[in-house]
Amino acid sequence: MRTSNSIVTVAAVLAGLTAANANETLTANARADSAISNNQQTAWKASDDLQVGILREVTARKTRRPDETTSRWLDELGTIYASHLGQPLWVQENAPSPQAKNLMRHLARADEWGLRPADYRFNLPTDFIDEREKIRFELNFSLNLLKYIDHARRGRFGPTEMSLWYERASNQADNVDLLPRIATSKYPAELLAAQHPQHAGFKQLREVYLRRKFPDRFGPLAAVRKGPKPIILEYGPSLRRGQRHPQIALLRKRLKVPASSIDDQDLYDRRLEKAVNRFMRTQGWRRKRVYDDKVRSALNNTVRGKRAKRRVNVSLADIVANMEKWRWLPRELGDIHIWNNLPSFRTQVVKNDQVIHEERIIIGKTNTQTPVFSDTMTHVVFKPQWGIPNSIKIKDLLPRLAGGDLDVLRRRGMRIQYENKVVPPHRYDWSRTDIKSIPIVMGAGSSNPLGRVKFMFPNHHAVYMHDTPSKHLFKSSTRTFSHGCIRVRNPVRLAEVVLGETSNWSQQKVSDHLRRRAKENNRIDLHAKVGVHNTYFTVIADKNGKLDILDDIYGHDRRLKQGLAGKSLQVIAKSDPARIHNEEIARLEEARPRYNRRGRRNSYAANYFQDNQYALGGPGFFFAAPKKKKYKYKKKKRAKQSWSFSPFTSPFGEN
Repeated sequence: MRTSNSIVTVAAVLAGLTAANANETLTANARADSAISNNQQTAWKASDDLQVGILREVTARKTRRPDETTSRWLDELGTIYASHLGQPLWVQENAPSPQAKNLMRHLARADEWGLRPADYRFNLPTDFIDEREKIRFELNFSLNLLKYIDHARRGRFGPTEMSLWYERASNQADNVDLLPRIATSKYPAELLAAQHPQHAGFKQLREVYLRRKFPDRFGPLAAVRKGPKPIILEYGPSLRRGQRHPQIALLRKRLKVPASSIDDQDLYDRRLEKAVNRFMRTQGWRRKRVYDDKVRSALNNTVRGKRAKRRVNVSLADIVANMEKWRWLPRELGDIHIWNNLPSFRTQVVKNDQVIHEERIIIGKTNTQTPVFSDTMTHVVFKPQWGIPNSIKIKDLLPRLAGGDLDVLRRRGMRIQYENKVVPPHRYDWSRTDIKSIPIVMGAGSSNPLGRVKFMFPNHHAVYMHDTPSKHLFKSSTRTFSHGCIRVRNPVRLAEVVLGETSNWSQQKVSDHLRRRAKENNRIDLHAKVGVHNTYFTVIADKNGKLDILDDIYGHDRRLKQGLAGKSLQVIAKSDPARIHNEEIARLEEARPRYNRRGRRNSYAANYFQDNQYALGGPGFFFAAPKKKKYKYKKKKRAKQSWSFSPFTSPFGEN
């Protein structure tokens, strides 16, 4: 607190008097300066009282136990008001500051950014009745502004609240630094507008949104790119080679298979049969020569037909939902980054905002979706081993192992491996073993679902990008076949681009690491980290304002629009495929079959090794006791396995 003696001294110095003369007498000018100083002291005292009142109000609101976000904002406001020289941010004398009035006009136009002005509506008084009203206004206006900043940078809610397979970057603002800068800026609205995503994709999409929602203010909307009219095949009879039907002409047009003559337009001949078989293989069928309703359904449900059907029907809600998804991305994507837009089934390597490489990808099925998140690629692995995912361990391997089929791992080229030590499966009691903790791997080779190379960006989802032996699946337009990982059609070329840009590798050096005698599971660390962004954009605008509309293959748009419309996020989350998948895995673990191999274990040995399981290689590890008696039984014919080692299909699935 400033004292009256210091004020008098300052006034005396400003008046050109010495300290001695000031103590003896005051001239008329000195008396005037003293009066000014007394008024200034009163103003400082009022400002100090306002500061104390604001801090008391912050403390009172903290005691009401607000939600986590509001509590964090109150802590930040306490830091700001305790250190801002006793000055309020938005009160000037007895009225709101010019910056506050400017910002209120910006908040009233929140719909120009895809937000709701009603969420930030605030009564701006012309003047204040008392100090209490100033305190309430100062704090409420600051909280309102922080809410807008948070929505602009991070979205109105976290995507994980609607799906565990969708995450967002932090993007939290340094409000302790930002709020005072806005309050003292000549152009506060510009600083506030800068809190929205600055990515070119967001700006281009917003331009389309403005022209569509406010055509009188921003001009008409640019023409939407239209595709060809889709060919929809009506359901009907099953047809085999040699039969005729009027719909065959449409089928030929759909598959682009011309007839050998004009008279054979409606004939289901050998060439058309092969075309149907090739198409159905891209949909996961091994053989399909009959033209029936299953073929018609597969043809009608391809992305090409859906895109053409939905292309013109994009709504404002679709555009706003995709603007919201831009807020969930990191504000800095990286000078070199990999862009995997899942609905487009394509990966892109982007350097300085220019696409330098592009390729087709396969992503997760609808019940084992590829997660949407951002992370950093740290290394590449040549000739990788495949760590069997928990879903396959629990659903496929555990029932067979617990049922006594201990040879299942060898038949599939798998093994239990602790570092460099291979452990036989008969040393585990599979009725009590937590198979998730058992490291089951498949070595490098032609049957390995990871192919020749994988790209690692460590994350808690345990997904990554990799090669695949099932190259024929890339011919499909809807490529949802994996267990969550991203398969790349030409991973060697991707490795050449990534290692060339980050570590100065040549194509020959990449080829050398893929030779027959090259080291297996060879990890190569990148000299420069590469950002990886798994995104989910279904409405994309180019720089000319034209839209490209993709299918909502995972239902994220549907859930997001419901959340923005006000539906309870808890209700939306009940139908989340990720949560349903986790619950299914948990049920399978609880209801796993009993261990029922022939022969009895030595109970003493089983108890001993169960107690020492961690020293010997994991839960359930034990040495099988020798059989005391050989039982004679009639050898049963082994049932025909439903899987096979085809170079084109994997019997146990790929991640």
